[in-house]
Amino acid sequence: MNVFIIPSWYPSVSYPSTGIFFKEQAQVLAKHRPDWNIGISVWGSHEPGLWLPLIKPLTSLLRYGSKPSVKRKDTLLEPNCAEFLTPAFTWTRKIKKGNIEGIIQANEENFDRFIQSYGKPDVIHAHVAYPAGYIAQRLSEKHHIPFVITEHMSPFPLPTFKSEVKKLLLPRLQMANQVIVVGQQLANELKGYGVESIVVDNFIDFNLFNAENRSTNNEEPVLFHLGRLEDQKNQSGLLEALAECKGFKWQLIIGGEGRLMKRLKVQTERLGLGDRVTFKGHMSPNEIASTLKESSLFLMPSKHESYGVATLEALASGVPVLMTKCGGIDEKLTSEVSCVVEHGHDYLVEGLQDMLGRLSDFNANEIRSFAEKTLGPEIAINKMEAVYRSVVKSSE
Repeated sequence: MNVFIIPSWYPSVSYPSTGIFFKEQAQVLAKHRPDWNIGISVWGSHEPGLWLPLIKPLTSLLRYGSKPSVKRKDTLLEPNCAEFLTPAFTWTRKIKKGNIEGIIQANEENFDRFIQSYGKPDVIHAHVAYPAGYIAQRLSEKHHIPFVITEHMSPFPLPTFKSEVKKLLLPRLQMANQVIVVGQQLANELKGYGVESIVVDNFIDFNLFNAENRSTNNEEPVLFHLGRLEDQKNQSGLLEALAECKGFKWQLIIGGEGRLMKRLKVQTERLGLGDRVTFKGHMSPNEIASTLKESSLFLMPSKHESYGVATLEALASGVPVLMTKCGGIDEKLTSEVSCVVEHGHDYLVEGLQDMLGRLSDFNANEIRSFAEKTLGPEIAINKMEAVYRSVVKSSE
């Protein structure tokens, strides 16, 4: 099986966390299907040197008239998984759809190099309806290859697409051979737009994230939160709730970067939590795995999520979870491994106090076993393979 993957966003040196999951998932897929060939097609979506900002017209014009600072490059990530990069400039969608034609051409060049390396793809897999779904549709029509879209937007549509949902998003989803979502809540949202979908859970590297050699501190347990520092993730609400849990001993580690970093640090001091909260900034997968081994509780207070991959990483590492009902993985959890609460300050405080009072009740090996049996990678990959083979067969 040859699979050509197109992610709508992808990590760069400047933005190492953006879209990292798409890269990691492709690598996990390659490891679990060593007889497949996986290609990831990218164009530098988050390379600042390829952005042409409208507010800096002279800079953008000069940059557009010169050779891209990012060079074409192919990188072997696994023996059967390669990343194909052809740089393309991008700008606001208000002008020629943000250079979508140039981006499609870049993906065409990646497509050609994939064929040179592995042969023609059997299926094209786009992550998110735009721009990846749009690109996949064009490649599908030209080369007569079926394409599927995994939609990750949460909520659907994202605010930046609300005025363009019928123009940019729905046509791609309606034309795809199959639409995949990672949770039933998102499936229900798409159904409201007349789009049918199938649920396939996200999957991660269960070898990297494991419950071996844990070293938790029962006297002063480590609480861990990981996510972009944005309003959606509700770190501010988490800090407000933890301020009412000063009677318990705990230390909080917050991993991730974002525009709210300074504001959250100020809030931490204002709440008198300066000696209890540590902001780690960007964390590599290995750093995340290492921190989880020291953690007694993982916190996910988001307002909404398409899935919540960080929660899966915690469960695979044997760490119990406190999270809000925000969509995706919370649909699969049980009280033996988690506490899922409604949105709102009082609910979050109650959940925190409950979990902090019974951390000793949770067993890391049992949590890991639950994750393996319910959310293990092979389960999701088997479903993904079934989707691929179905669309290939129906297109013959």
